[in-house]
Amino acid sequence: MDIFKIANANKKELDRILAIDDISRLSITIRESSIIGKDGFQYVIIEGPEERMEIARKELSSIAEKMDDKEREIVKNYIEKEKEDVYSGLGSIFG
Repeated sequence: MDIFKIANANKKELDRILAIDDISRLSITIRESSIIGKDGFQYVIIEGPEERMEIARKELSSIAEKMDDKEREIVKNYIEKEKEDVYSGLGSIFG
């Protein structure tokens, strides 16, 4: 799982990058920065085969902002908790 911090001002470029065939085939999650109480950017979380991830890393790094380890960990934990909540919800439906 890779996490990128993209300023809202780069939305057009982000949309262009995410439309690239190899990148569009990845698992892509986008969350507004408001999930951690900040404004002005989005978090783009990508997962998938390494060869496609490399292409995405190269393209997204041109518009991504630096994140410190603490911020990255907060976002990662939020996404993982969100996934767990979905799985437990499905378990209660089908379990």
